[in-house]
Amino acid sequence: MSNTNAIISLTSWKARITTVGLTLFSLLKCCPGFRIVLCLSTEEFPGKEAELPNDLRTMLSAGLFEILWTGKNIKSFKKWIFTAQRYPTIPIISADDDCIYQRNYANELYQAWIKNPLCCYTIHKCPVSGFQHGPATLYPPGVASNFMIEHLTANVLSTAHDDVFYGMCLNKLNIPIIEISKTVPYVFHDTTDALSDGITMNLFKSMEIISREI
Repeated sequence: MSNTNAIISLTSWKARITTVGLTLFSLLKCCPGFRIVLCLSTEEFPGKEAELPNDLRTMLSAGLFEILWTGKNIKSFKKWIFTAQRYPTIPIISADDDCIYQRNYANELYQAWIKNPLCCYTIHKCPVSGFQHGPATLYPPGVASNFMIEHLTANVLSTAHDDVFYGMCLNKLNIPIIEISKTVPYVFHDTTDALSDGITMNLFKSMEIISREI
């Protein structure tokens, strides 16, 4: 496995675990040299690797990616912050498990970060909230993960708006969110059973709840 200057991190769950291999393959193909970490919950997969599909076990045994096992299943909120906690000196680049990546977006984000390492960099900001884009954001090292984990309360989890939470935390920490491109680097391979499908709370209601928690 590559030992690089930045890490791509993503999460998945039982309903999507049979298709996340497509995402991993696209990341390996389009973003060579970047370490990839898949965050999974032992609450959801108590048998750990034994419960994973053959393609993931094969890629894992070949050292093509790493699994970070977390305890409680906090769904999409475990996408990257536990990876950042494990690797506190390395920038973390987010990916989503329903995407097939078509270009080296990780390098685009990393090259932008090198020029100014105090900022968060994203591709295609959310036009409503102005926050970063879940499937394609670089989070700078050592500045956000512990703060976010400490403030990841039951009320925050109830919103299901993980990217809103990340964005509001970045604002609280005075970390600018810089958009480097408006063209997304992926297509969707599977829009069924996404972790975000359960989001029913209004965006602005979730922002109100999160603001009270941070």
